[in-house]
Formats: sequence, C-alpha cells, structure tokens
Amino acid sequence: MRPKQVTLKAGKLISMGIGLLFLLPVFFTITQSFMEVSQLNTTGLQLIPENFNLQQYYVLAFFKSEYFHLFLNSVKISGFVIAGQLLVSVVAAFVFAKLTFPGQGVLFAMYILVALLPFQVTLVPNVLLFNALDMTLNIKLLDTHWAIILPGIFSTFGIFLLRQFIVGIPTEYIEAAKIDGAGHLRIFFTIVLPLIKPAVFTLIMLTFIEQWNVVEQAFLFLESPEKFPLSIFLEEIFTEDFPVFYGAAVLYLTPAVIIFMKGQKYLREGLGMGGLK
Repeated sequence: MRPKQVTLKAGKLISMGIGLLFLLPVFFTITQSFMEVSQLNTTGLQLIPENFNLQQYYVLAFFKSEYFHLFLNSVKISGFVIAGQLLVSVVAAFVFAKLTFPGQGVLFAMYILVALLPFQVTLVPNVLLFNALDMTLNIKLLDTHWAIILPGIFSTFGIFLLRQFIVGIPTEYIEAAKIDGAGHLRIFFTIVLPLIKPAVFTLIMLTFIEQWNVVEQAFLFLESPEKFPLSIFLEEIFTEDFPVFYGAAVLYLTPAVIIFMKGQKYLREGLGMGGLK
C-alpha cells in the first residue's frame, strides 16, 4: 500500500473516531431516556437499558404540560428571529455588496466591529435601552419575547455572512441585467437570491441553533417563568425532576437534529462556497 493511501486511510479513521466521540453524548442521552428510574439511580456508567420503557415520555406528555408550553416559546422565538434576520440580512448584504452610497465603507466597518464583540457585551446596553423605551415611550419590551427577538433579528452576523457570498457573484451578471432594463429589485430576486440559496440555508440553520439554545438572554430579559424558552426548563428539570430529564433532552434535541439532517447538503455547500465562476 502506498504511503499516500496509508495517510488517507489513517485520516479517515481519525475522522470517524472523532465523529463517534462527538456522537457518544447523544447516544448516551437517547439510551438513558428509555431507562427505568431504578437503573438511572444506580452508580456507575449505564449505557444500555435493562428494560426499554417510555415512562419518561409518558410523564412529560401527561404530567409536565409546561414542557410543551415552553417548547412553543422556543419555536416562537426561533421562528421570528429567523424570519426577521433573513429579511434584514439578505437586503442589507445585497446593498453592501453591490450598491454604493456615501459612508458605505465606514458603516460596514462598524458592522464588522460589532460582529467581533461577544454578545455578552451588548446584553447590558440592551437592558438600558429597553428600560429607556419603557420610561420615555411606554414601550415595554423587558419580560416579553421581543426582548430576545429584536436583538436577534438585527444581528450583524447574517449580514456579514451573506455579503461575502454576494460579493462573489460576478459583476458582469449585474451589468448585463441592467442593460436589459432590470432594476435593483428584479436583479435581487432573479439573480442574487437564487445564487446565494446555500448561504441562506446556512444562515437559517446557524440562526436556529443559536436561538434554540438561548440561555443568557432569557435569564436577563425575562422574569415570568411561563415565558421562558425550553433551554431554561432543561436546567430546572435536571435539578428538580431528574428521572425525566433524559426524555426531555431527547425531545429538545429532535428539532435541531431534523433540521440539520434535512439541510446538511445546503450547510456543506454554504460553508464551502468561496465564490462563483
């Protein structure tokens, strides 16, 4: 066997090993969700259920109605942020990439600067802004889902990501469309949007994962427990009702796994695109 083939085979084995290592916690959570309470309380590592049962899911379905209420809260927050960020990011990215206006470079540099900041840095300014809106304009955002949704919609990450793909679209396409009499709106919908579809799906998936796992914003912006997202509930159920924690975790993982499985092709294309010929 040639050295190159040996190296390639070794690389594949290492990649498979790393992949299995990352999948181990998911496998562990799934198997634990089918265990009885007596087995969960035993000491030592238990990987396979002695008797498969659906007791954890039964308790969640019939005795933990708040679980599904908070599940809908997470769906609402994630859905609104994704829809709003797509609308804002796609349009703003097109403007920054293919149009010119005074101060464009300075404004985009400011976007980059904000994108480099950890989101924890902006949490306190957001609270101060929400308090000011409440006191001056009587617009109450704190302790509502909008306190999480609005900062998510206007995140600079989506604009930066999509702009990089739109910049790769040859200017000749745009110029040819203008010669044919197409305006900016038609160019955007007929040329730009179809070409950046993988990037758009990438943004959807990354935004969903970020918002589905939101924790710090919920703790800071929300006070009413019934408005919490599901990610907060998992921490509480781990300490207060551990025998059903693994079932709740599996249900929590399911939407993210489904979206990833359905969109992994677009994610791979979106992350791999560096430009268009």
